[in-house]
Amino acid sequence: MPLFLILIVIPLIELMLLIQVGGIIGTGWTFVIIIATAFIGAKLVKQQGLQTWTNIQQEMAQGQLPAQSLFDGICILISGVMLITPGLITDVIGLLLMIPAFRAVSYRQFGSKIKFKAAASAHFQQSQNHSTFEGEFTETTETDNDHRISEHKPTTLDGDFERKD
Repeated sequence: MPLFLILIVIPLIELMLLIQVGGIIGTGWTFVIIIATAFIGAKLVKQQGLQTWTNIQQEMAQGQLPAQSLFDGICILISGVMLITPGLITDVIGLLLMIPAFRAVSYRQFGSKIKFKAAASAHFQQSQNHSTFEGEFTETTETDNDHRISEHKPTTLDGDFERKD
């Protein structure tokens, strides 16, 4: 059903709206609006996409989970698709997704429903005495009202060590 809605119903609504707007302001101006939003959207997507990518890299370098930045990146990607697609409804949705304040409100609204997981594995091998350290790290956080992520994360890892000679 969602695929039917996306591929059939939305384009038909867009077409009807374009015909009505074309009848009011003229087909030439309607065409100019569609092309202009595509160019403006492509420029905004490139600009904000690069900034978001930089934010993701900085947050990961600091050891933080870039949840907000990843959400922004997904919104910017969807926005780019919407702005390139001919139509007025998709242009409005695409432009809304390009507004950082709208994305922040959306993140707060949907953040309680998103779970993030980070996993890493560590392998250490000493060449002289052939000792090996293997480990696995998994972090799961929920961003809902009951389980807020604290700003001060513990810096101690608790685990078992077994030496095999």
